[in-house]
Amino acid sequence: MTYLNLNQGHCLESNSESWGMEMLAHPGSTNGYVISRYHPHMCGGPSYVKHQHRSRTHHVEPDSSKILPGCKQLYTQELDVRCRICGDQASGFHYGVHSCEGCKGFFRRTLKKQLVYTPCKTGSQCRIDQITRNKCQYCRYQKCLNAGMSQDAVRFGRMPKAEREKLEADREEMHGSCGEKILELRALSDLIKAAFSDNFRGTCVYNHNTVRKRPSVTNPMEKQEIACFLGDMELLTSLDSGTFQQVFLAYQDMILPLLESSAKFVKKIPGFRSLPLTDQINLLKHGSFPVATLLMHTAVDQHGIQLFGRMRQFLVSRKLTNLCEEAQLLLTEHVALADKVNSFQLQLGEKALFCASILLQDVPGLHESHKIEQIQLDLLDALRLELKHNHPRQRLLFPKLLLLIPDLRQITENFGRHLQKGSFLSASKDSDVTPLLREIFDVGH
Repeated sequence: MTYLNLNQGHCLESNSESWGMEMLAHPGSTNGYVISRYHPHMCGGPSYVKHQHRSRTHHVEPDSSKILPGCKQLYTQELDVRCRICGDQASGFHYGVHSCEGCKGFFRRTLKKQLVYTPCKTGSQCRIDQITRNKCQYCRYQKCLNAGMSQDAVRFGRMPKAEREKLEADREEMHGSCGEKILELRALSDLIKAAFSDNFRGTCVYNHNTVRKRPSVTNPMEKQEIACFLGDMELLTSLDSGTFQQVFLAYQDMILPLLESSAKFVKKIPGFRSLPLTDQINLLKHGSFPVATLLMHTAVDQHGIQLFGRMRQFLVSRKLTNLCEEAQLLLTEHVALADKVNSFQLQLGEKALFCASILLQDVPGLHESHKIEQIQLDLLDALRLELKHNHPRQRLLFPKLLLLIPDLRQITENFGRHLQKGSFLSASKDSDVTPLLREIFDVGH
């Protein structure tokens, strides 16, 4: 079987670890970087779309602390709010992000003049801070986008009380820790969130037309109303071994894009591509299914679990999962885990960081476990900060989230064991198990 060599870009023959090689050899991938390693060199100059010449006017960044009206200056200085882009004193909430006057002006000019910046020569690894922010405009603009700056994200009126609580939580963290490290972790959070959005778009994580929110109905016509709402989805009224095999195939079709997206996403985690290839394959093989299992929570609600296959779509009620032995083996643990995840009401960036930390879990057979441990520690620190910022009143949310990891491992172990035993499909249909799942769980090896 032929695969691409990650490091050389040419083809090679391999009979082992084929899935890992294939999934990791993704066209257009670039080496990752460690968040603390930056190269603040001159690069990434702008070019104009409308204007074909470059401006020669030297722009002087304004001092955020001197030009602001008293009301804005009061809360940003009182709460020591920092610019999400460069770490300077923030002047307010601009384009959806707390930022300084310099970064606000930079983003506004980029939009107004429709500037397109020359790609960074160092592979988008430039450090963006108060000193280096003018050296690479490409990396600065990418950091603005990763942080969530947008022309449409404009907020009017007074600052909500919930937002002030978030800023107070940030101030507490800044005063109790190394400020520079906090800024690096925030930059890591923004990068991971952007990578997650890019690679999981189109899956059940984002596709709200696929995983639909059904209205709660309690009248005697409940089944009919749900059936009308679901449209082409089959509302199962009974489930036996024969019907379950179709349910399992739909389950495979739904989880496969999540597994493939995990393989693309993990390559964007800073430091991952610098690991030995065997470690990359090992981490991906052990971490992709737990991540997919976690993200399946979007398919579960109070009625049951929605499964969208290529040929058939099913709603399996909670009651039915307990009446069919195979469904109980496959879905009961999924539904229980999804209930926990749904109760946390995680935001996108929090899911992204948690998934990244799962993909960098210590597993047997690693060659550079110490390096992997450090990458994971940074991801967990960034996750803790993100949770504290977004849920300042829920101080136990971080440890509760970590307690999901043993559950995910157990679900993965149980699924692999049942898959190897042929518990989900009859012997005549065993070939219907996808090659990807066979590779992950060593089915038939």
